[in-house]
Amino acid sequence: MTAARTRLLLAFAVALLLPAPLFAQSGNSTISGLIKDGSGAPIPGVSVMIRHVDTGVAFDAVTNGEGLYRIGALVPGSYRVEAALDGFEPAARAVTLAVSQTLAIDLTLDVARQSETVSVEATVPLVDSQSSNIAQTVTREMLAALPLPNRAASSLVSLAPGVIMIDMGTGTAENYPVFSVAGGRARNQNFILDGGNASNAVGLTRPQQLTTLPVDAMQEFKVITNNYAAEFGHSTGGVIVMSTRSGSNRFHGSIFESFRNDALDAKNFFAKSKPPINLNQFGGTLGGPIRKGKTFFFGSWERTRQLTSETVLSTVPTLLNRNGDFSDLRSSTGAPVVIYDAVTHQPFAGNVIAGDRFDPVARAALQYFPLPNREGTATNANNYVGNSDSTLDRDILVGRVDHQIRMADLLTVRYYINNSGTNVTGSYGNPI
Repeated sequence: MTAARTRLLLAFAVALLLPAPLFAQSGNSTISGLIKDGSGAPIPGVSVMIRHVDTGVAFDAVTNGEGLYRIGALVPGSYRVEAALDGFEPAARAVTLAVSQTLAIDLTLDVARQSETVSVEATVPLVDSQSSNIAQTVTREMLAALPLPNRAASSLVSLAPGVIMIDMGTGTAENYPVFSVAGGRARNQNFILDGGNASNAVGLTRPQQLTTLPVDAMQEFKVITNNYAAEFGHSTGGVIVMSTRSGSNRFHGSIFESFRNDALDAKNFFAKSKPPINLNQFGGTLGGPIRKGKTFFFGSWERTRQLTSETVLSTVPTLLNRNGDFSDLRSSTGAPVVIYDAVTHQPFAGNVIAGDRFDPVARAALQYFPLPNREGTATNANNYVGNSDSTLDRDILVGRVDHQIRMADLLTVRYYINNSGTNVTGSYGNPI
């Protein structure tokens, strides 16, 4: 084998071992429309430019013979639509484009009289007249202003009509929301992230766990409940279309810290003490230009440290039972329960098992059972109460780079990693 071939195979093997970044379509929104003159006649050959306000990235198109244009694969955000043709006065309009939205922006060009530009500023939200989808868009402003259980952005799906929340995900950082859309079964939604499918299609697992992003990494999302367009599918219970944040021509960043404990929680009626709860989430974001008007980056990091606990009632061997004495064993009616010898099939005298009949494995296992700490029932059931603790340590990192190759092509590279570990201690105080 040649040295060059060896190096090639080694590089390929290393690439397979590295975490794979996600290459996705940069966006799935569209702006289209009709360019016409003052009499209403369509104008062919008009140059149309759509420019993203925050990044300066521009896309262009030329109207066809019927005066129509269409530019797709756009990310959500604020845009300026400009149309120009020799002999006509240029026209422009400012619009805000939502995730998975198709806007019809028609412009009228008047015959040129002097060098001026007609600019139309949108003062009210534009109606999506190009789609029959029944949907609710959750914008970046809503994500930033509304309360979110555990900073899980998908908790706000409850704002959409037809969504029934089954589990809001409150109280624990790993308990993501579970919901039903338009009467469909829970956990049967199709999740789309930055134009690519991001659903878990294995069994009845929660697809939300694969696609729920930290709130600081989410630009906006849309909940489509009915009348899906032909581009959607793989769902019997709604479509969730999400978009991650991207950088702009200005550097911007943020830091946050969220903390919750059990100081104001009430003690369980059966508990000896209040189960501890400590949830601490912190992190930050940073975005900006690598090359202004051309290449941009955005990164988000979120760390979660969490301790949760629940009160568990259980039954453990009494002190008499540990010594083989089951004379206190009673049925639910209060009658003595007789213990039989498995060898002779005769009852043990006095319901007491001799020490030399103890199995060594069973005797060793007794050390992992605590003594009763409460009075049980007549059958000695539920004679122990304890707290089962769960400790979570998790890091979520989201990175994104956008680069405009040329006027009609935008390359987006996104990286996502969720590294978490959970340690559970049973109510007996032993790790599970």
